[in-house]
Amino acid sequence: MVCLRAIELLLVSAVMQMGLALPMAYYFHRATTIGLPANVAVVPLTQLLMPAAILTIAMGYVSPLVAKIPALLTTLALQTITGTVHGLGGLRLADLRVATPPLVMMIAASAALILAMALVRKRALLAVAGLAALLVASLALAFVAPKPETRAGVLEITSIDVGEGDAILLVTPQGRTLLIDAGGPIFSAGSQLDFGEDVVAPYLWTRRISHLDAVAISHGHSDHIGGMPAVLRDFRPKELWIGLLPPSRALDNLIAEAHALGIKVVRHWEGDEFELGGAKVDVLFPPKDWPVGLEPKNNDSMVMQVSYGATSVLLEGDAEKAVERLIASLHHPHADLLKVGHHGSATSTTPEILQSVKPSFAVISCGFRTSFGFPRPDVLQRLQASGAHVYRTDINGAVSFYLDGHSVTPWLPALQ
Repeated sequence: MVCLRAIELLLVSAVMQMGLALPMAYYFHRATTIGLPANVAVVPLTQLLMPAAILTIAMGYVSPLVAKIPALLTTLALQTITGTVHGLGGLRLADLRVATPPLVMMIAASAALILAMALVRKRALLAVAGLAALLVASLALAFVAPKPETRAGVLEITSIDVGEGDAILLVTPQGRTLLIDAGGPIFSAGSQLDFGEDVVAPYLWTRRISHLDAVAISHGHSDHIGGMPAVLRDFRPKELWIGLLPPSRALDNLIAEAHALGIKVVRHWEGDEFELGGAKVDVLFPPKDWPVGLEPKNNDSMVMQVSYGATSVLLEGDAEKAVERLIASLHHPHADLLKVGHHGSATSTTPEILQSVKPSFAVISCGFRTSFGFPRPDVLQRLQASGAHVYRTDINGAVSFYLDGHSVTPWLPALQ
């Protein structure tokens, strides 16, 4: 009888987990990989926990000394349950995040579920076949990464709408992925919204991106790095790129998180040049001897120029006038696309940088009707006078640009 009950527990738990695989993947971007072992360990213990707890209360009225025996059993069962849950929950597979499944996979998983339901009361062989189909579908949802929705042979730069912050997805011509910043609350203000988990990750999962090759933080302000811890956990990039490291608990915690996840932390400095999936990356700032302040500042920003063929983008972070003028005088960058510095603040987008870059397009990541008043009217006037076509996340939402080596094509996903 005990064996039959154990087999029944295993079977019911397994079927429930497999049946929930599709809605869990589609709605919550999670794969329930430890439900079965957790249920196997926890459910029998709950059958001991409840009677022991009731007996402890009852015996307490008779003899507190005798009540210690069922109380010990209650404590043992409860600690074993919590220990099992915490132990399994700490495994990498316990928090397996998955991208939105493609339509073909969702149809196949739905068909497998219907087949299993239809065959469950048929002959044993048919019932087993239906359950096997359901098992294969659930494993595919959990472990077969879908093909990302990207364009081959072009350099993509997408400014994700994270409000008054920055989050930029870069996809190289060979499909390598780099996320620069991940949004976050202003001035580290308390927020119930995790910009990495609730804004950036859903966008990436909708694009069927389940892994990032690298992430970079331009500088240590909260509206740029606040969402990055969740991105590290959900997408497990190979590398985390950083520049200056002023004293900052948030930066220290982020680096510690990266080390704990086995992510390589790479420092990049002015003069670094390297290839990334068919694109060329040039780091224009900061130099190694740049003074480090007592806290993160806008002028800590790592400034990069990414090129493909004859087209390129200049990524400024929150670089302000002093850094822009230094870059313009030393590197004379020219780019087709400019990621406007500091969300369109008057502290950035100097005439010197515009005269050097001569952008055909500019994108501003800014919040809708924020108290900062970004982008500033004088910045917009300078951009217009330079001949740049300006796009803004507060008006256009997420904005993508495709650089094919000869020209730049803007694209507004929200309008498609």
